Amino acid sequence: MTLRHVCTLIVLAATLSGCASSAPIFVEPTAQAIMVEPENNVLLLQSLRGAERRRLQDFIFTASRGRRDALHLEITGSPRLAGQVAHQARAMGVPSHNIDLFGGRADPHGRFAVRIEAIAYQALPPVCPSLSIVGPSVNDNSFDQTLGCSTRNNLAAMINDPRDLIGNEAVVASNGDRAAIPVAAYRTFATGNSNNNQGRGTNSGASSQAAPVGSTSDTMTTTQ
Repeated sequence: MTLRHVCTLIVLAATLSGCASSAPIFVEPTAQAIMVEPENNVLLLQSLRGAERRRLQDFIFTASRGRRDALHLEITGSPRLAGQVAHQARAMGVPSHNIDLFGGRADPHGRFAVRIEAIAYQALPPVCPSLSIVGPSVNDNSFDQTLGCSTRNNLAAMINDPRDLIGNEAVVASNGDRAAIPVAAYRTFATGNSNNNQGRGTNSGASSQAAPVGSTSDTMTTTQ
């Protein structure tokens, strides 16, 4: 047998052993990340009368893909017309915190009054590996890689605005002192109720002690 045939047999044996291996394949965590991609569309308007208003409505409807509550608008140009565009967008269902107004010129040539940039975010979930590929191996009951990937897929499918996966600017940080007020009020209320119950218990005890005296007095009066 020549050396060439020996090398071929070695390579073939290594390939077959690799295919028959039952060891789980480790998937890097970065390969299971949710990718968030923005889709940008731009509209330039000179006014908001007649056909221009309909153009704006069609633009918002198309750019939002029917989810106007998840659309983000950046409006640049004339403050007066920008305010009217923002009002129209809010009337169509775009949240106020998703609308940003900027001053300056709408375009370098000054032919348009406002520039409207609509941004809609899309969540791209990872491709989950098959259980038959990642494991479990012998004496290993770990499904972390697959379950983690499934959770990310469900999150990407359920979230309304994928922009929130990057950072939610609509929800502001809460005040800890203000949040603790109900707890303090409850403790004060509970302490006050406890004191009242103790006071009522003392009065009822005094009444029960006074009752026999009154009964004796009544008996003596009747006897007389």
